Amino acid sequence: MDDAQERRTALSSFLRSRRARLTPQEVGLAPGVRRRTPGLRREELALLAGVGVTWYTWLEQGRDIHPSPEVLASLARTLRLDRAETAYLFRLAGSHPRDGEVAAPGDVPVPLLRLMRAQWPAPSFVMDANWDIRAWNPGADALFGLTDRAPDECNLAWVVFGNPVHRARLDRWEEHARRFLAQLRSAYAERGGEATAVGRHLARMIRQVRGEYPEADRWLDEHQVAERGGARKVIRHEVVGELRIDQHVLLAAEGLQLIVMAPQDAETEERLRVLAPAAPAVAAPV
Repeated sequence: MDDAQERRTALSSFLRSRRARLTPQEVGLAPGVRRRTPGLRREELALLAGVGVTWYTWLEQGRDIHPSPEVLASLARTLRLDRAETAYLFRLAGSHPRDGEVAAPGDVPVPLLRLMRAQWPAPSFVMDANWDIRAWNPGADALFGLTDRAPDECNLAWVVFGNPVHRARLDRWEEHARRFLAQLRSAYAERGGEATAVGRHLARMIRQVRGEYPEADRWLDEHQVAERGGARKVIRHEVVGELRIDQHVLLAAEGLQLIVMAPQDAETEERLRVLAPAAPAVAAPV
């Protein structure tokens, strides 16, 4: 048996096991007559997922068919799969799950908050799949004034374009702003565009930036794309002086990202300690 056949066999077994653990009541169906086997029938699952019964039967039989990411996402939702199970389903089917199918978590996990606090004196913050900033340490607050923002306005677009103080401090601001837009456009596509909730949220952010900042409107028309990643930055702070920063982007579970603005040298580290001398603590509701 080759690798492709092994994956199809594993996919067949996985689908049957997850279908068997669902009851009709869980998906809003009447129990009906007594069932010979536990779980949903194939035709019930196919109906709920919006796929053909014959096609789904072939999939469970391990036939050589190639479901699209949209169909796999529908099956994952119907089968009530969690993130790990969804990723496993996509891998067995030879595809990749779209990050946009994952909703932003209600709370930032405590271990991630502890890791964020431990970065002090490096300014650090946590951003979710919507590019909303969910938590930050005192260094990030001192640089960006995040505490003063309403939660629904606290996002990376505001930090880059809407914060005039940060714009004035950041050396080569235009270069960094263009990269931000390229990353935002790429994230919109990666997360499913208008087909997903996260994609639609990012689309609204793009429209807002276009409408409020003429330079962003021009640059977005260049259609540049780039993966999210780190950068070297120089911030000329009016009180503590020049800050030479290596910005790192650490990916976490549920679409969360930890952004760490690490000092490049001892002089910058000491200036960051002066900028935010308080003990590191969560400075935002989570």
